[in-house]
Amino acid sequence: MLRNSGTFRQYMITATLNSAFFYMVWELCYQLLPNDAYWPSVSWAIAWMVGSYFAHWTHRKWTFDSNRDTSWTIPASMSVYTVGWVGSTACYYIGSVSIGLNVRLVWILNSALWGVLNYIGQREIAFKNINISPPSTDE
Repeated sequence: MLRNSGTFRQYMITATLNSAFFYMVWELCYQLLPNDAYWPSVSWAIAWMVGSYFAHWTHRKWTFDSNRDTSWTIPASMSVYTVGWVGSTACYYIGSVSIGLNVRLVWILNSALWGVLNYIGQREIAFKNINISPPSTDE
């Protein structure tokens, strides 16, 4: 669909859609759950988990144009997302509760930081190009 699969530029284009979906899930959870103490962090964690599954499919198709079997890409990308889930939720809690920054400002900063880290993980682990051709006998 889009050119230059696997590039950071391509990732950012797809991540814009994913971020909008992630924000909508977060905002819904934020409105439904109490908005004091640790609850905004719970909203972040829920939205991260739901958004990760959605993002797997968009990045598989549009960012990396991957033909790798989903029996590899789903567990591999979910492993990367799980590391991000734990780390980003901790960072979200620190920013919003410990430091006391506005929850939406923390959402933006945290999304930017963990988005870059996630790109590296997805590119190098879940959707890394591998050569599955048999070795040449001519060598």
